[in-house]
Amino acid sequence: MKRELRLHWLLLGSLICSTGGSLLWPLTTIYMHDYLHQSLTVAGTVLFFNSITLIIGSWLGGYIYDHGKVRFFLILSVLMQAASVFLLIFFHDWPYFAFLLILDNFGNGISSTIVSSLATGIKEKDPRYVFNMIYFMQNVGVVAGTMLVGYVIEISINMIFIVNFAMYAVFLLIVWLFYFVPQHVLAKHASQKKGVSDKTPKKAAIVIFAALALYFAIDVGYSQWQSNLSVYMGQLGIPVKNYSLLWTINGIIIVLIQPLINRFDESFQTKLTHKIYLGIVLFVFGFSSLIFARSYPYFVLSMAIVTLGEVLTFPTFPAFVSSLSSFSEKGKYQGLVTAFPALGRAVGPVLGGIIIDNFSYAALFTFTAAFVIIVGSILIGCAKINLDGNGEIKK
Repeated sequence: MKRELRLHWLLLGSLICSTGGSLLWPLTTIYMHDYLHQSLTVAGTVLFFNSITLIIGSWLGGYIYDHGKVRFFLILSVLMQAASVFLLIFFHDWPYFAFLLILDNFGNGISSTIVSSLATGIKEKDPRYVFNMIYFMQNVGVVAGTMLVGYVIEISINMIFIVNFAMYAVFLLIVWLFYFVPQHVLAKHASQKKGVSDKTPKKAAIVIFAALALYFAIDVGYSQWQSNLSVYMGQLGIPVKNYSLLWTINGIIIVLIQPLINRFDESFQTKLTHKIYLGIVLFVFGFSSLIFARSYPYFVLSMAIVTLGEVLTFPTFPAFVSSLSSFSEKGKYQGLVTAFPALGRAVGPVLGGIIIDNFSYAALFTFTAAFVIIVGSILIGCAKINLDGNGEIKK
């Protein structure tokens, strides 16, 4: 009997992981600064290394998926995450917290890439639907986690680690029982051992890397919302609670709009490239609108525009890359889909700080919009040259 990973187990796993992670990541900087008495520079350095280890883990996860022993290393990486958070329950002082957080992110890079690669092998639904639903469930988890964190932390900071570990333990059980590697992937690995392999065509690779560069550019701008923008809003006299509310608005828009996009995709079979192109326009408007933002309603409007761009593009990138990559390199390119935005989130706050210190916030917002325009134009040009009207590689 063939044992295949079913979509509902994949979505449940995404929900559990996202909920657990959302209990921890909003508190990371605050915990290091207020509880462990580390400077913001030190906290930022830890977050930078978190992003770097996530990138390394993503590359390794893609390599594993393409070269065998997928299930073994998926279970091992989730076990690494669970063990890291379990140890945080007892060892959350400095520097153990930083080390265990980085170890957790390394395991996350491996597991999330393998899971994304497994998603490309689910045959019961169209790939765009699969990735849209993964993205939807992840954001439901973010909304649930960020709502729970306020209540959990009132009990104790340690309870955050306990609940997070419980989430990972449940996810590990689901992976053990239900996350099986698709048969065609096992067949691919068997053929590779015999020296038979297929490579992604050069034309497809060019378009893929242009799309990944756009994903990077978008996240350089998007990361400003998670870092420098909170300081800017504070300087304008907008309370921290109002800044936090922007992320609640972000989650609500995603949860409400994503199912409508799924319906639209199923009814009209929208092209992946068209969704990305529309996303480029929305991100440019969203980033550039911040130049004129001086009061809270402007920031709410900008967040709404950026969130619509996010809903259109973030789940589309992995589906688009999967549609162009060969079977033998699915893992490699899904790893890059995880790595490029992570690099954008690592570079973005630092680059933004440099621009602000030397120029102004207006210069930063102008740069982020221009960066997306330039890289987006390159993607559109590459797609026009190498893809036909149906999004397939030209012969």
